[in-house]
Amino acid sequence: MPASRRFGAAFAAAGLLAAAGLHIAAALRTPLGAASDDALHLLLARNILSGGYAVPDAAGIPATDPLPGFPALMALPVRLLAPHWLWLRGAELLAVAALLVLAFRLSRRLSGEAAGWAAAFLVAVNPTLVGWAGVALPDAPFCAVSVAGFLLLCSPAFSAAGLAALGAAGALLRPEGVALVPALALGCYFRAGARRAAGVLAASFLPLGLWILRDRLVANETTAYVDHWRTLSGFASEGTLAPFAQMLVHGLGGPVGFAFGAALGLAALAAAAFGARALARAKSRGARSAFAALAAFLLGITLMHLGWKSWQSRYVLPFVVALVPFFSAAFAAAYRRSGPAAVFALAFVAAPGLRTAVGYARDGVAAPRASFWPHLENWIETQTPADAVLVTAEPHLTTLLTGRRAYFPSAAASRDAWIADLRARGVDYVVVGRSGPRAYFSGDAARLLSDFDSWAVAGPPLALVFGDADEGRLVLRVDHAR
Repeated sequence: MPASRRFGAAFAAAGLLAAAGLHIAAALRTPLGAASDDALHLLLARNILSGGYAVPDAAGIPATDPLPGFPALMALPVRLLAPHWLWLRGAELLAVAALLVLAFRLSRRLSGEAAGWAAAFLVAVNPTLVGWAGVALPDAPFCAVSVAGFLLLCSPAFSAAGLAALGAAGALLRPEGVALVPALALGCYFRAGARRAAGVLAASFLPLGLWILRDRLVANETTAYVDHWRTLSGFASEGTLAPFAQMLVHGLGGPVGFAFGAALGLAALAAAAFGARALARAKSRGARSAFAALAAFLLGITLMHLGWKSWQSRYVLPFVVALVPFFSAAFAAAYRRSGPAAVFALAFVAAPGLRTAVGYARDGVAAPRASFWPHLENWIETQTPADAVLVTAEPHLTTLLTGRRAYFPSAAASRDAWIADLRARGVDYVVVGRSGPRAYFSGDAARLLSDFDSWAVAGPPLALVFGDADEGRLVLRVDHAR
């Protein structure tokens, strides 16, 4: 092997090891429950193995939210690894590794070797991916499936059936799959004609359609994501545009940081537009098909997220999937003109995100967290009966980690009515914590949590039986005799 190729291979191996170390170190800072939804997905994955798709709930209603793709994907790992839940961090890390490899291959096929390495670098140091490292959620698998679909569109071994399978998987993993499926079908139209495109569209949506039918039959409702989409009429005023902008301002260090970030953002958008223009002019039918799919996907997820009333940083990951091939194409064009200048520009644009990502990794190494509340979990497991019923703002996490049945707080007109509801539901303990992650509540969530915080205090018939100032958690026992 020539010396230059040996050097290139060694450099690539070192880069991959550095990326793996960055994500693994960052994962040490994210215990189970970091997103609240992660515990719900794993709880559903465990219950799938027993033939159901439900969580322990007083109403006994089968779950319709979240979508079943990720719990089904996690069923076997949960079977093999439970109750060693921290090992399931590896699922997200493996999905990111697959995403990195697929992004490299997609951009290399579209724009050449330099573009492939640029794409791999941008994925590896993306601060959102690093920030959510090790959290068992469907976002990274959805992104990997999406990139696999775009790669298949420009592959010599194109398969409409394979494309439909990827579209179906995406639609069952994340609601953005509803934008992914038409995008892949559009790409199929440019690659293989209208008949195969129609087949991809129908086959991809069939499993999701059957799932929605199941929800109607067993619970008389559709998946809760449909309710989110209905808020599209709110658009910018009621949608996520304002909170998204607010997140950017605070995340970049106030107005000055936001101005700097906005300048970088405009430069990045200009580069993406230049790269998109280059891909649109590609001579290869496969490249043009992938470009059409990427552009349609970007438009679709933009419209979807402008209408959502809630925002988490992980929702930006589908945009990363759509834009990285454009950035990489622009980098490849610049690299052909001046390699050092192109590398410097890429590093400069990526520097703020890389700094944030390294900070996450540093936090993980300095203060690894296996659990949010180890003392509370140990107390519940050792001091409460196995059939105890608890009310807490994190019921899914509590149920998964302790094996006890746990419910969300309920709404009530007064504390007396709330106490009566606790007794009617057979609740034995109330877990109180006014800090840390809290599960998502729809509707008037703020009022519900405010009431819960006001009413869940020691005083007849609630008696304090556990407290930990460091963890910020109290447990109150419900006296059913008074």
